[in-house]
Amino acid sequence: MRPSTALLTLCCLVSLIVASPLDAYQRNTISIPLSRIYGNVFLTFTSKYDITSRNYVLNTGSPHSLSNRGPPYKLGERSTGSLTDDGNSVPLKNQSATLWYGSIAVGEPPESFTVQIDTGSADLLLSSVRCGISCAGHRRYNATSSSTSLDLNTPFVVKYGNRTQMGGDEYTDVVELAGYKAINQTLGATDTYYPDFAASNAPDGLAGFAFQEISSYGATPLFQTLVDNHVLRMNVFGISLSTQKDKSELRIGGSNPSMYEPDTLAIVPVTVRGYWQIQLDRLSQNGEDMIVPTDKAQAIVDTGTAFIVTDPENAVKYYENVKGARAVDEIWTVPCDTIGLYAPTLTFSGRLFPVSSSTFNLGPIHEGSTDCIAGLTGMPGIGEHWIIGDVFLQNVYTIFDVGNTQVGFANLKL
Repeated sequence: MRPSTALLTLCCLVSLIVASPLDAYQRNTISIPLSRIYGNVFLTFTSKYDITSRNYVLNTGSPHSLSNRGPPYKLGERSTGSLTDDGNSVPLKNQSATLWYGSIAVGEPPESFTVQIDTGSADLLLSSVRCGISCAGHRRYNATSSSTSLDLNTPFVVKYGNRTQMGGDEYTDVVELAGYKAINQTLGATDTYYPDFAASNAPDGLAGFAFQEISSYGATPLFQTLVDNHVLRMNVFGISLSTQKDKSELRIGGSNPSMYEPDTLAIVPVTVRGYWQIQLDRLSQNGEDMIVPTDKAQAIVDTGTAFIVTDPENAVKYYENVKGARAVDEIWTVPCDTIGLYAPTLTFSGRLFPVSSSTFNLGPIHEGSTDCIAGLTGMPGIGEHWIIGDVFLQNVYTIFDVGNTQVGFANLKL
C-alpha cells in the first residue's frame, strides 16, 4: 500500500467502555514515508483499468460495470505463459502525479525494494533477476537467494489491450511492510518491465492495495495477507500524499491523526469489492453544482492515478464555460493564469472536500507555455464511474478500512 518521509508513531488512549471509529483508527500504527517521481499519467490509468476490470471478470465470473471499456477480451481463462504495536509507517516518495512509492523487504535474508503504492490494483510485482535491459537500474528479485521463496510453477502474462507487455513467474515469499511480515505472499517476478517503470529513477516494482477480485494472479493482495496473518492491531491503512516535506506516508494498522482534522472525518462504505469503490454525492465548481451524480455514480479511490477522471461528456460539461479550455486526447488544458479558479469540490457522505488550485494545476503543457494541464479529465467507456486520483487525494487524509470495507476522508492539518 496500495510509496516520502519519516513517520510519526501514534499511541492513543482508548475508552474501555465504547470506542468511536476514530479512536480505533488511531491505535498503535507504524508508518512508511512516501516519495514521488514522474511518469506517463494518461497511459498508466487507461491501461490499468483495461487489465483490472478484466481480472474482476476472471476472478468472480461476473462483469464489473467498468468491463465495457477498452478493447474486447475473450473471457473465461486467465492469461498464462512466459516471455523471452506502536503502529507502523512507510515513508512515501512521489514519482509523479501518478507514482508514489515506498520500501518493502522481500525474502530471507530480506532484500529491500521500492514499490509504487497503488490502491487501484491488487498485485505485488517485482522485476526478476532474469529481466534484461528494461530492468536496468532496478533491484531485481532472485528467488534462489531467498530461503523462504517458493516457485509456484505458474507463469503469468499481463496484457494491455491486444499486446503483451509484461510476463514472468509467480512465487510466494515473506514480504515485510513497515515491520509487519506477510507470510507466503504471492508476487510476480517479471522478465520484461512495465514501460512506465523502465526509467532508472522509477520504483523497482508495484504493490497493489485493492482487493483480490481484481488481482491478475487471482491471489491475496499484500495488505490482505497481513490481515489473514493476524499481525495487525487494526485492519486499516491510512495514506497522506503531499509535495511537502515529511507530509507523505503510508500508515499501517491504523491512521495518523497528527496529519488530519479528526472532526472532518467522513466515512463512506465500499459498494463493490474489487476496487475501493464508493458513492460520490456530487461535484461542484465555485459553489455551483456542475455535475450531480445519480445513485449509480461510483468513485474509485486510486493513488496510482493522477487525475480526477470522468466520462468525456461530463468533462465537456465541466469545462464548457471555462474560457480558453480545450481538450487534446481527453486531456484538458486551461490558461495558467486562471486555472486555479476552476478547481472542483467533491462531496462524500454529505461532507464537502475542496481541491486546491495548486493540486488542480498539473503544470504547463510544455516549457514556456501559457496553458496548463487541468486535473479533471475524461476517459471513454468509464460510464457512471469516477476515478479519484492524486489531484483530490493530495488534499485529504485517506483511511482505507479493510475490516469494515469502507473509506474515510478528512481534511489535512495545515
